[in-house]
Amino acid sequence: MPEEEAFCMLVRMMNSYAMRGNYTPDMSTLQLRLYQFEQLMEETVPLVYKHLRNQGIRSTMYASQWFMTLFAYKFPLDLVFRVFDIILVEGIESILRFAIALLKANHDKILGLDFDVLVEFLKDGLFEYYMNNASLFIQDAYNVKVTPRKLAQYAQKHQAMIQKQQADLAAEESLRETNKQLATQVQKLETSMSQLNKEHVDLAKELITRKVEMAELQDHNDVLTQKVSDLTKIVDSQAKEVEDRLRGEIEDVLRKNMEYLKKNEQLEDQLAYMESLLVETKMKYAESEIERDNLSRKLSDMRKALGMV
Repeated sequence: MPEEEAFCMLVRMMNSYAMRGNYTPDMSTLQLRLYQFEQLMEETVPLVYKHLRNQGIRSTMYASQWFMTLFAYKFPLDLVFRVFDIILVEGIESILRFAIALLKANHDKILGLDFDVLVEFLKDGLFEYYMNNASLFIQDAYNVKVTPRKLAQYAQKHQAMIQKQQADLAAEESLRETNKQLATQVQKLETSMSQLNKEHVDLAKELITRKVEMAELQDHNDVLTQKVSDLTKIVDSQAKEVEDRLRGEIEDVLRKNMEYLKKNEQLEDQLAYMESLLVETKMKYAESEIERDNLSRKLSDMRKALGMV
């Protein structure tokens, strides 16, 4: 066949015979063919189907090349041409008949093999039965009953399965995103709680410092008050000249006493403000604890939903 005709045939098979989907990134058509193949296998050769399942062998491990190359990778060209002729006449779905015919012809051999040997046999040894008898291969394939209605039903089931898988993946991704957001919120709240706790400790230290300062000022104020009282007694008991001499000292002491009293009042105001800040900080701290507990429960629920626990 000339190159031009061969290329035209390739284009026709890609488009009109739905083979293009075998080579796209998602291999959608190949996945459908493999699904239909396994359904037909379960129906026509159930013992082989069960044996392959028990051995952990899936069709993707050996049959992908069958549908991607139409057996051209293994059979001699004269046999491949016969397969191509039937596909061109009856449609690409007829490839499933050949696949089932191979399994039926090697039925007993397959049932007697275990995993390692069986995988290699399905890839290579399976074809020996028809290697020199193309007519028998064609005849056995025609004896396999595959109706368009049945394939359409398998295609619908496969589409429903794909849609369910996509919906499950979308739901799982949504749960993962929600879980990620909740984890971020928990982290932020933990950071905020740590900051509030630090502020709480700092305010408590500042409050203690202020109370100590206020106590010291009160002691000093008491000393000054006592000194004023003592000086007043001295003034009262001394003569007029002593009164004049001491008046300036008394006034100075009174002035200092007033300054300390004002400072004491300021410290009391600061103390009241610090106490109010401490109360507010404790309330915020308690609210953060409650919110963190709520988010932790939500995070635990999400992990359970994802099967992470």
